[in-house]
Amino acid sequence: MSAVVKKRWYSYLGSPAAVNLPSSYIYSPATPTCTAGFTLCSVYAIYAGALPSIITSNLQTYIASVLSTGVPQPTGIGSPKAFVYGKA
Repeated sequence: MSAVVKKRWYSYLGSPAAVNLPSSYIYSPATPTCTAGFTLCSVYAIYAGALPSIITSNLQTYIASVLSTGVPQPTGIGSPKAFVYGKA
């Protein structure tokens, strides 16, 4: 039996050079109001309290896509809900 992995929203606090560090994020009890833009806003990451446990390689790919496109990620037909949002 596998454990259920809980995910929660985390707001981005760091500099552009720190997007891969869990310490650059803080737990947010509310769903983000930002959705689109070229500045990282929020990520939906594995819940581990005040800081996410890890910024996975998938999240890193989504973050890179948000920074280059300004569109919530992932995108496409059949994509799950957005896990990374940007802001203007």
